[in-house]
Amino acid sequence: MDHLTGVPPVSQELFTFAVRLTTRAGRLSAEGFLGGWSSERKVDGTEVTSVDLAVEELVRKELAAACPEDAVLGEETGPRAGTSGRRWVIDPVNGTQQFTNRVPTFSCDLAYEDEHGPAIGVVHLPMSRQTVAAGRGLGCWLLLGEDPDPLEALRSGQGRLHAHGRTELSGATTQAHNIAGWPESLLTALHRRVMLVPTGGGVLDVLAGRADAWVIAGPAMRYEDIAPLPVIVAEAGGRITDLTGAPVLTGDGSVLITNGPLHDAFLEAVAESGEDHEARALLVDAHPGWAAEGKAITEELLTLLAPLARRAEHIGSTSVPGMAAKPVFDLQVSVTDLAEAADTFDAPLAARGFVRSPYESDHVPAGRDDDPARWAKRLWSRRGGPGPDVNLHVRCVGSPNERLALLFRDWFRAHPEAVPAYARFKRELAHQLADLGSYADVKDPVVDLVAEVAEVWAAETGWRP
Repeated sequence: MDHLTGVPPVSQELFTFAVRLTTRAGRLSAEGFLGGWSSERKVDGTEVTSVDLAVEELVRKELAAACPEDAVLGEETGPRAGTSGRRWVIDPVNGTQQFTNRVPTFSCDLAYEDEHGPAIGVVHLPMSRQTVAAGRGLGCWLLLGEDPDPLEALRSGQGRLHAHGRTELSGATTQAHNIAGWPESLLTALHRRVMLVPTGGGVLDVLAGRADAWVIAGPAMRYEDIAPLPVIVAEAGGRITDLTGAPVLTGDGSVLITNGPLHDAFLEAVAESGEDHEARALLVDAHPGWAAEGKAITEELLTLLAPLARRAEHIGSTSVPGMAAKPVFDLQVSVTDLAEAADTFDAPLAARGFVRSPYESDHVPAGRDDDPARWAKRLWSRRGGPGPDVNLHVRCVGSPNERLALLFRDWFRAHPEAVPAYARFKRELAHQLADLGSYADVKDPVVDLVAEVAEVWAAETGWRP
């Protein structure tokens, strides 16, 4: 029993199994990297390779044989239910973009969670044959070679990682990940205080003392991307949270890893830059699978939220064929009573990864003298799984904002010639503006203009929602 936490250590045998399975998966990914692969774009706009799929298949097969009662969450093929209360989380190739760009810094990641929380984390770098592995109560280790022996490391103490380094924030070497998507306020605030450098070895560099901190901001990390990190950082004596200071696995998808002493100073610097560190709007080309995925999610939500949910629709840019969009599904559920729906929907949506937003009103189009109360809504968002990222707008049946969302979608579907021009406008806007809030503020008046044209079309054609 750990005398500090009262939580038992994970077994050495399970720790050894996890390390050896991950390094075996790494050998398969290295063979693919040096050989050949095929790739395609997923519904969320990211790339998946044949190597991702092969590695995850290998790991799932081994887990099914060794731990058949445990649940499994994999990036590429989703969740497998279990009966034990324990779960394995797989990221077969963390850094697919690096992989496909022939940059040998990708990793194979595996995490294990039991009834006490994160228990094992393994990050294996196949091309450099380095493995960062930690087991709860067993320490954090840097293991070298293609097939390292974790038990020998535990016996000898060789390779144990202990976070250390500077205690002054000024000039701290800080690896910056996804920096193209950082909000300008965050970038400026940290640039003034620390030495920002591109991501190198990430968590390994911080724990080995080659960097003082690692910051991931911008587009939210998925759960599989960060699942191994809490136990790795904790066992090495570092600290990990999101950029608000919340636990990283239930946070906003950002990550802050430090050597420990610098953590509070980093959080203060982030807070001073502003409360809301929204990512830049990053758009991707339209995916032909968006329509089917949106339909599947709306059907799932309609069943989940019955009987209060009267109607569920896929709306927004991902619902328009050929429209470039952020890889986030906008969905609309129509109800007769917003207050009742809000009270009733919170629990089932939270169980599926949704968080209620404080925003409870839509933009009222210019030139309308409506009571703003008519444009009320409730909004839930899901980022980082399970499943695709979603904005769920709950609006009243017959309300003007419910109608406008459907009119906007249907007008673009009926006028495909207008789609490329609107997509170009959005891309340029996303390129020029620093964050999603500014992006939305500038886009709203353009949406108002489209709505004016769409209203004429609706009157001429007899369109009804």
